[in-house]
Amino acid sequence: MTKLTKLNNGMTVISDSIDNIETISLGIFVNVGSVNETDNQKGLSHFLEHMVFKGTTTRSALQISNEIESVGGIMNAFTGQEMTGYHVKILKEYLPLAIDIISDMLQNPTFDQVEFDRERKVVIQEIKMCIDSPDDYISGLFQSTCFTNERLGSPILGFEDGILSYTPDDIRNYMDSNYSIDKMVLVASGNINHDNLVELASNFIVKLKQFQTNPVEKQKYTGGYVFKEKDLEQNHVMMGYEGYSYTDKNKYKVKLLSAILGSGCSSRLFNEVREKRGLVYTVYSTTDSFRDTGTFGVYAACEPEKTEEVISIVKRELTKIQSNLSTEELNKAKMQLKSSILMGLENNSNRMERIASQYLLECKLTEIGETIDNIMCLNVDDIQDVAKNIVNNTHYTLTVLGKHSNTNFYEI
Repeated sequence: MTKLTKLNNGMTVISDSIDNIETISLGIFVNVGSVNETDNQKGLSHFLEHMVFKGTTTRSALQISNEIESVGGIMNAFTGQEMTGYHVKILKEYLPLAIDIISDMLQNPTFDQVEFDRERKVVIQEIKMCIDSPDDYISGLFQSTCFTNERLGSPILGFEDGILSYTPDDIRNYMDSNYSIDKMVLVASGNINHDNLVELASNFIVKLKQFQTNPVEKQKYTGGYVFKEKDLEQNHVMMGYEGYSYTDKNKYKVKLLSAILGSGCSSRLFNEVREKRGLVYTVYSTTDSFRDTGTFGVYAACEPEKTEEVISIVKRELTKIQSNLSTEELNKAKMQLKSSILMGLENNSNRMERIASQYLLECKLTEIGETIDNIMCLNVDDIQDVAKNIVNNTHYTLTVLGKHSNTNFYEI
């Protein structure tokens, strides 16, 4: 059962009670990410996420991790385009400790210069690691091309020269300008009592304040073509189109379209590109939603000389599905999505993040049954129509990472 309480200080507290487990996943999530960064702030959301772990006025960085791990807990964080999360999974009896530490990190960070200089090196290594990972690199390249000159296209990790130029005051000022308590939610999922959670939150979260923050301008999909030369054994290709926002019900249609085309070993792309022709080891489709828009994409990696063929096959499959989708295929995709959703409910960390995302980004909490109903009610015409709308009515995006070719892949 999910319960919600708004504290007097503006913090929203949500509990998701599961009586038959021994753990609690708890986190504070903030409606702030890379989309909030100006041109001279790229990577600050992510850098800030790192720095709150590096010591508070009452705990050192080692004490933060040691206190959680000494009772068997697991602590982590993430930064996205539109949300940052700080979370811990812990045995139910250590809930007060979890709230104490997470609230301490967000209320009393020191941003110590020595820790800052050390963590700067860590962030730069993370940037370099992503550059060295072709699938990470092409994913970022695809995002930046879909949203050229838009904040959604900026890399979450930022750029090395920017990270080198920042000071602890830059981090502090960014936090003080964006981390308003009305943009936060505390979510706990597991063996938990709501009233106890609210009481603990009221006792520990006392310094966070509400203040005016700058709104983010509407983000627009642009599309385009980018080829990046890199000495690799394969060319990595990511191509796609504009999708739909969190609040657009068409997002369910795109999820089904993606499942049919590129989810699992029985999907169309897997069979056409890998099983029948042996052109790739990996091929899949993916979809993302944001506040104002979304993306639908296909990823594949192949020998450089096969790039043109792979792109052609993918585009052909995108055309075919607009008119020859069967009810059997659609029903299989529905069951895949339904199973994925229900299986995800067996992990309270997934439940916690799902609730936080819905509350902060969709501005509502949707029952699982409603989500499944929105999927199961769709028919063949719905999916074929959304395929036509995506492919024919939006700007096309193509990004290729690998060895140089004289071919203009964008014209295929």
